[in-house]
Amino acid sequence: MDKSTEVLISLSLSDGDSTELDELTRQLRSEIEELNVESINYVSAGETPAGVKAADWTAVGQLAVTLAPTIIPPLFDLLKSWVDRKPSTPVKIKIGVGRRTAQIEYDPTKTNVEDLDSLVKALSRSIKK
Repeated sequence: MDKSTEVLISLSLSDGDSTELDELTRQLRSEIEELNVESINYVSAGETPAGVKAADWTAVGQLAVTLAPTIIPPLFDLLKSWVDRKPSTPVKIKIGVGRRTAQIEYDPTKTNVEDLDSLVKALSRSIKK
């Protein structure tokens, strides 16, 4: 059986507010849920302070996705498609397999699709080693 892989996805907006970023994160989460992932969770912003609901204490724009390594290519395809539809939303992707991690950052205003494909291939190779 394949080991699970954890992928951390971070979205950021240069000129948006936290409400807009939260909405984009929820949209992306909804699309990722359609893949056969083991789990997808909002990332916590640390320990919840007394009197604050845990749901209100998430790191806006961050998702932790646990999935089989075979789902990574479809996830990257989904992310590329999603970013193409949201051209002002930079995405950071961090993948961990055991003690190995790799990270890419894709800013559609600065990176073309061919460069992104190269980054994804390099990232995929690095976690398979």
